[in-house]
Amino acid sequence: MKVYALTHIKGGVTKTTTTVNLSHALALLGYKVLVIDADPQSNSTFTLTGRMDEETTGTLYEALIPDRSKTIADLIKKTEQENLFVVEGSMWLYTGERELAMKSNREHLLKKAMRGLKGFDYVFIDTSPSLGLMTLNAWVASDGLIVPITLTTYGMLGIRILEYSLAKERRDLELDLPIIGVIGTLDDHTKNSKDMLLSIRNHFQELVFDTVLPRNIKVEEANNQAISLFEYAPQSTGAKADAALVKEILERVA
Repeated sequence: MKVYALTHIKGGVTKTTTTVNLSHALALLGYKVLVIDADPQSNSTFTLTGRMDEETTGTLYEALIPDRSKTIADLIKKTEQENLFVVEGSMWLYTGERELAMKSNREHLLKKAMRGLKGFDYVFIDTSPSLGLMTLNAWVASDGLIVPITLTTYGMLGIRILEYSLAKERRDLELDLPIIGVIGTLDDHTKNSKDMLLSIRNHFQELVFDTVLPRNIKVEEANNQAISLFEYAPQSTGAKADAALVKEILERVA
């Protein structure tokens, strides 16, 4: 079982959309996939289940806060998509950051909650656009990071902070946590997008995947319908790009 966190400290980089669509693409290939929604906004939960309850029961919150009475295995729910499962997020995770700060070994709580988890080929953790304790828990529990970056003027904002923080946590927590790959997203085929992609490739070198995810209206429509792109528009350019990206990821982590 391989565990990857999709992470960036900046919002609007299609992190959640990429998490959901990559997970569904792998599920369609026959892999058993679990999405853990560690983002208090719970957008992955909404897309995969069609709901976003302001509850703590049955969500990731119960595995981390207050008495950690549940394990991740206890909280797994089946989605309507074959081979695709989810541990739902909760907006109460916003308050959980403060509660986590008072716990011992607070960065390792998610990893501990995942002990005994088995039966999955891949686990993807959707993180919040911050470097709080929830994100650090996702990092510690992961085998590596996948970083989506938008091909926009502001796409590289926060990258230096992300890299600095990653280096610090690798040192302080003794983590072996590689960046598995960097994904260029929201490509609109303009000169600005091409220039940004070049900047990203110059900075991250071979870490950047060849596949670039396009800006595609079908992606936005699928998000609004709270369903995966592969359900809504499986022949769209966005879905084809996600399928190509999954093949690259499989080759890289094999």
